[in-house]
Amino acid sequence: MALNSKIKFSFFAILLLVITTSGALAGKWPWQRRIGKKVEIHHRRQYQRVTPDMWPPEPKTPSSIDHDKFKSALLTLCGQMPPKRLEKYTTEILENAAAFKIDPFLLAALVHDRSRCQPKTPENATKYGVTRIDVDMHAPHIRGGKYKYFVYAAAAWSPRFLDVKKYPFNIWKAAKLSSNLYWSAAILRVFKEQHESLDKVFSKRPHRHYVSHWFFGDNVREIEPEDRVLTGRRRLLEYYNEALPMPAGEFMGVQMVSPLDGVPRLVLDDFGNRRGKKWGPGHQGTDLTASSGEPIRAIADGKIVFAGVDLKGAGSKMLTPKDANDFPRNEMGSGGLYVAISHKKGFRTYYMHMDSIAVNDWEDVKAGQFIGTVGSTGTVQSGAHLHLEFRVAKTRVDPAVYLSSILVDPKRFAP
Repeated sequence: MALNSKIKFSFFAILLLVITTSGALAGKWPWQRRIGKKVEIHHRRQYQRVTPDMWPPEPKTPSSIDHDKFKSALLTLCGQMPPKRLEKYTTEILENAAAFKIDPFLLAALVHDRSRCQPKTPENATKYGVTRIDVDMHAPHIRGGKYKYFVYAAAAWSPRFLDVKKYPFNIWKAAKLSSNLYWSAAILRVFKEQHESLDKVFSKRPHRHYVSHWFFGDNVREIEPEDRVLTGRRRLLEYYNEALPMPAGEFMGVQMVSPLDGVPRLVLDDFGNRRGKKWGPGHQGTDLTASSGEPIRAIADGKIVFAGVDLKGAGSKMLTPKDANDFPRNEMGSGGLYVAISHKKGFRTYYMHMDSIAVNDWEDVKAGQFIGTVGSTGTVQSGAHLHLEFRVAKTRVDPAVYLSSILVDPKRFAP
């Protein structure tokens, strides 16, 4: 009988231990999980090869910010918009960033990434406004004019409260510009304060910046969205500082600048990659991350020797900028719209998959001159990017070898 009692006691002790332990594990985060859904990802495989240490430090924000210079830089990043709207964007971004002590260049880059600065509510009814706020993710944490979040300190989760009384938090306010930027700045502040604690508990994907949590909530699963925003921030800082095109290297005595603003850029597809094929020359250029519509620049002084379209089957057709814009996308070959520039000593550069071209055949161009915009013409599933080729006569050369200072190429970090 005594033995049975000991067995029963042991059983209940183990059961109690299991229940207690399960409760402790379940209580690792004393809040309703924030989970981002349907995050736009185009290049998962290549980004999975990247680690945070491959990237150089991000440029610093100026200690004081000039309103008019910021407005001019924002216009360059976003493209044309009515003057009153531009002034409102500038004022609201600067004021809300200051109120919540976050980087206005980051907030503006987030606006550009999420909406291209277009004030329209998307069809997806769970995301609103120019930053596409995920209302469902944050609504459970906002009560009585405060955003409640937790920070891990002294071996425990401690609550924090951010005062957000200015606007109610709902789908209607999240869609309006002033309240959207207010709430976007507030949410970024929450993640700025909380991200180190979150990353201790949710460590699925190493990342560089707290803006990753904007997209994924508590647990960052991918780093492509973060890179898009940080690239936009670097571009905006370049425009604000009126920086000259970034020096990129030298080839055959030709001094080169970056073909894209806001470098470094991730190499999406390496030169020579066979893409699963056993035969053939492999990838003839280097693919660089880029967003649709951003400017492409001539890599060096030269002359336009082709501006037009790669045709299906064989051959190409020269086009004026207007004709290129009107040419049916479904009739383009794999190169899409592209530009070729002749430099010194038979050296040529090719820029492919463009969305638009801005130069004409036989036009002289200078290093850093705008020649068109990034697109995905001629591609099927790869999304917008810049395909860059170096050619000397009929020989193709790996651009990444000579542009390493402006690239993040996982191949170079391979053991």
